[in-house]
Amino acid sequence: MDKFCSPFDRRRLCLAIALGLAAPLCSHAETTAGNGAASSSDAASQATPDGVQAASASPKQAPADTKQLGTVIVTANKRDERLQDVPMAVSVLDETQLDRQSANSFADYATQVPGLNTISSGQGWTQLVLRGITSGSHQPNATVGTYIDDTPYGSSTIYAAGSMLTPDIDPNDIQRIEVLRGPQGTLYGSNTLGGLVKFVTTPPDTSQASGRIGVDANSVDSGGNGFGAHAMANIPLIQDTLGLRVNAYGRTDPGYIDNVNTGKTEVNEAKVRGGRAQLLWTPSEKVSVRFSALAQNLSSDGLANGGIDLDPNTMQPVYGWDKQNRAANTGMFKVKYRLYDLSISDDMGWATLYSTTSYGTLRLNQSQDLTALFGPMLNSIFGVPNGGYAEVQPISLNKVTQELRLQSPADQTWEWRTGMFFTREHTVDGQEITSFDYTTGAPIALPTLGIVSVGPAIFKEWAGYGDLTWHASDRLSVLVGARYSSDQTTYTQTNTGILTGDSSFTTRGSDHPVTYLFNPSYKFSEDIMGYVRIASGFRPGGANVGVPPGLGAPLTFDPDRLTNYEVGLKALMLDHSMSVELNAFYIDWSKVQLTSTAGGFSFLGNGGKATSEGFEANWRYNAARGLTLWANATYTDAKLAEDNPPGSVYGLKGDPLPYVPKWNANLGVDYNFPMGTWSGFVGGNFSFVGRRAAEFNTQPAPRYFLPGYNNIDVYAGTNVGNWTFKVYAKNLANKHGITSVWPETQSSITSPFNATVQTPRTIGVSATVDF
Repeated sequence: MDKFCSPFDRRRLCLAIALGLAAPLCSHAETTAGNGAASSSDAASQATPDGVQAASASPKQAPADTKQLGTVIVTANKRDERLQDVPMAVSVLDETQLDRQSANSFADYATQVPGLNTISSGQGWTQLVLRGITSGSHQPNATVGTYIDDTPYGSSTIYAAGSMLTPDIDPNDIQRIEVLRGPQGTLYGSNTLGGLVKFVTTPPDTSQASGRIGVDANSVDSGGNGFGAHAMANIPLIQDTLGLRVNAYGRTDPGYIDNVNTGKTEVNEAKVRGGRAQLLWTPSEKVSVRFSALAQNLSSDGLANGGIDLDPNTMQPVYGWDKQNRAANTGMFKVKYRLYDLSISDDMGWATLYSTTSYGTLRLNQSQDLTALFGPMLNSIFGVPNGGYAEVQPISLNKVTQELRLQSPADQTWEWRTGMFFTREHTVDGQEITSFDYTTGAPIALPTLGIVSVGPAIFKEWAGYGDLTWHASDRLSVLVGARYSSDQTTYTQTNTGILTGDSSFTTRGSDHPVTYLFNPSYKFSEDIMGYVRIASGFRPGGANVGVPPGLGAPLTFDPDRLTNYEVGLKALMLDHSMSVELNAFYIDWSKVQLTSTAGGFSFLGNGGKATSEGFEANWRYNAARGLTLWANATYTDAKLAEDNPPGSVYGLKGDPLPYVPKWNANLGVDYNFPMGTWSGFVGGNFSFVGRRAAEFNTQPAPRYFLPGYNNIDVYAGTNVGNWTFKVYAKNLANKHGITSVWPETQSSITSPFNATVQTPRTIGVSATVDF
């Protein structure tokens, strides 16, 4: 059976399509959150020469005696700017907000960002979606970029599950998270069609020593218990010249899903271990050198098997909201992130030169239960009554990047910037179908079923970019920019086994995308700005997967591209105690990359067009001293603008894009109050995610829709000297919102869906001491 399914399709459809089986307050002013807890402290931060804000005072300081919102400084445009002055839609989650809410992963804070949605089957396996730009969980390549400081992280290609292996970095000791909404193709390059998520770390403070230690314990309703600890130390090695900052963390996230086949409980428990080290050297006021090393490991015995079993007709669980039925000894999921980067800046007066060099790796090993796909056929063929089948998949990614950027001072009429970028990715990806006893996990000797070896896949990109800003007056500025990229891919694949046939081939591809930006803005006053933004983005094309030469299927696929048209307004009002941000957007997306099939082979092809239009509103208000209120709402109408072509996933003009709710909303409050010589705080969030269409079908059939859901998180605590004690609850109402689903086979009527649901109610306590 010379059949093959592409290696980028990770959701139990691999090989099956080819076989026809699977159809807050108290933060420093510089990092006040744009849509979360407000800062009321004006504690000064030390600014390093490269423009990165150094560590500020503890986020647990008492609030200042003011109602004004703190100034928000961001680096969205790769320069320090007041958020109010950035002519695009940017959201900020700051250190205090993340700490108050005990946020550990995307699931804890994504719904608080306008326009940001996730498609996830559990920690470590999450696709980020901004402004509705997605073709579902089966898309191989990310549409949202991920940066850690000035360094891109994660795959830019289809060969390493780039869309789902998004680095979910523990936000402990993160200064802030910036979310840039809308394409960033000119300044940040590929894979930023919907936007960008940027983790901004806290750099070393070269002036004074400090430290922090914290512990956390929590329990999940009808599940297990979790524990965590984190520590940070900041040491000036040479006063005002050389500083070291190190943080380490470890946590156990409790499981809450039981396997009815094996009797194992809490199979989705996960362990996360990691840390960062940063060395900052400032030999002069003009020069800054920073070296960083980041490591994070995530492991679980059950995450790769997804969530619970769901009846597709009733959208109710088959065994219960905390139950699944999976083969023995499957579900293992281990992923390791590593990133090393060196950033240098040199202020030469007439311009500043920036250099960022990085080396990142990703290692994945997982085992997924595929019995529902292969069992009915293979058990009959081989006469194995209780056979189980799994896909064992290791992925190895090595990525090198280098960026050089030269930019003029900002205080001149003609402000300019130019840069060059290079990246090289080396990927090795494998899939092997194994056989065993479904109940016990004991191996069953069968002929080689299928072994697919993808690699090496080598991707190279050279890019040059530049932009020019004309400050025509104190009120009017016009920014124009462009980027040219040259991408090359070499891809090798070897197939062995009765399901895949025996073959080996190498394919090459190249493309040369161009992106552009037009971004005028006008200040009606110092605190009110309007802007227009026309920006484009792209994902690389390249050599196709799973398509031996001579079969008539395309050997390469093209980049997909989009253009975003946007108008926005930002305003500070009531003596800077209230901020309002409004924007409306329309997006044209062409040559959408889609899974396609021909002659029994599955590969990546280009579909037609899609559009996304909507508006985003963000509001926050310091209603009284110590009391901050915030809210945001998003409307997104993302849909196909023409029928998907024959052979690709089934979709007609007007069909909604997968997992994009028309309405998202978030409400929050944070209140700080004195308690004699102590101080206290209390707050919470209410989030709503609307009704969403599920995946595109692989054949003509009605789409499934997921009902909307909501979430309530609350917290309360007290500051006693250098100590902070806190109690919190996540998903207080213990809702069972369905966040994603996928069929185990195309026959969704006879086979249950695999569904991911909200984590049940979690109650926790924590204690932290600063010194």
